[in-house]
Amino acid sequence: MTHREEKTFSITLHLSAEFGDEYTGDDDGFAWHERFQSSVRPALIAAVYEALRGHPRFRAVSAPRGRDPESALDLDVRYEAPKPS
Repeated sequence: MTHREEKTFSITLHLSAEFGDEYTGDDDGFAWHERFQSSVRPALIAAVYEALRGHPRFRAVSAPRGRDPESALDLDVRYEAPKPS
């Protein structure tokens, strides 16, 4: 019989931008958020995968849980325990 243990680890980023009094709303189409999506987000995802790759007993696969993949990164991370000798 297999014994399984589970835990959850979350990293949540709450994004915001502040503008001066001359700002008239989201006329720029949330350009600041597009910059995050195109440059910062891919680097963050790559860093997470790289950190996990550095530990050979951990395996990560994308596992969306019904959330928008543009606004969330859900991974299943499994630890492969050493086999008893």
